[in-house]
Amino acid sequence: MTAPHGHGDHLHAPPSDPTASRRPRPPKQEQEQASEEIVEVAPNVIRMQLPIWMPGLGHVNMYGLLDDRGLAVVDPGLPGPNSWRTLTRRLRAAGFRVKDVHTVIVTHSHPDHFGSAGRIRREADAALITHRAFTTWSLDRKGHTLSETEAERIEQEAIEEAQSYRGPSFEELPTLRAEDDDFTTEHQRQSVPWGGTVPWGGSRHPDPPFKQRVRMRAIRLMFSPPDPTRRVRHGSPLMLAGREWQAVHTPGHTLDHLCLWDAEHGVLLSGDHVLPTITPHVAGSASGDSLRAYLKTLDLVADLPEVRLGLPAHGHPFADVPGRVAAIKEHHAERMDHLHAAAVVIGPASVERLSHEVFPERHWGVMAESETFAHIEHLRRDGLAERWDEGGVMIYRCAPIP
Repeated sequence: MTAPHGHGDHLHAPPSDPTASRRPRPPKQEQEQASEEIVEVAPNVIRMQLPIWMPGLGHVNMYGLLDDRGLAVVDPGLPGPNSWRTLTRRLRAAGFRVKDVHTVIVTHSHPDHFGSAGRIRREADAALITHRAFTTWSLDRKGHTLSETEAERIEQEAIEEAQSYRGPSFEELPTLRAEDDDFTTEHQRQSVPWGGTVPWGGSRHPDPPFKQRVRMRAIRLMFSPPDPTRRVRHGSPLMLAGREWQAVHTPGHTLDHLCLWDAEHGVLLSGDHVLPTITPHVAGSASGDSLRAYLKTLDLVADLPEVRLGLPAHGHPFADVPGRVAAIKEHHAERMDHLHAAAVVIGPASVERLSHEVFPERHWGVMAESETFAHIEHLRRDGLAERWDEGGVMIYRCAPIP
């Protein structure tokens, strides 16, 4: 099952061993604590691990792409002073200073990936690169929230680019369905970690305790928001580590998710799109089939010519990208079969009720509901479920497959 941050594939004890369920499960790669080791993982590419404090995760891989100008870094960890101190120590251990960073690339709009990007940009006068649809819930240095008009404009451009997309091809832009035109403000709301409503009815995480809100407010005021200097589209060339890479837009985990492809060496910087031992969370969208987008773009990266090495945002490098893609797709197929069968048995039900059928109780909550929503919406768009509204709550019903 998928964990609260969207990471799953949990191990199950064999029925013949009644004591196995009581033994601690070995941690997944992505749950390991950050190592101080600096490792060269590809030509002119080093991995530096930063600690993070999020459910189901122990570190984020900050990659350094080295060239004669210094280095570019990918996904520089969480905001806040503790993460920043570790980041600067890792750079020093690799022989660099913050001012040696000429470019920051953020794979997507989650805080464990963009947290220190704005501060590096400010202190090193570095370029900051994201996908064109990148938005965050962060406050700017004057305490203002991101302009909704600006977020809508950026995301509408991504929709317009996607209108010609018909299937997984490196020459075209994969994204959420373009015929659904109401996900701009809804996607921005999805970036807010608590408060407000969810598309399927109900509320998000409740506001955190007052002391935690004060602490997070202080952290926000201390760090620069990740304001990109360049927003790239699918196929955009990037000169990194002394050679050309290409941006690969891979929506699903988030609308703005970005991978980087080095065709010369067969290297894919996969962010959270493809992880080695857990499955990334696929956030449901009220206005697009995010699971379909995710599955299509899994095929997209698996079909890259002679792809030989995946460099994920969490966990260790892995050699068989197509094999890992196949395993993730199988996980989602099993999840949809399980969900459909459960929905047939229990009859008309809310997303919350359905999520309790496919996730263990320790994972119940907004994240489990969001992924359940992504799967049931995928089934609905394939004609295997129907939906209606009851008092602001979406109700789904599935019939047996003939």
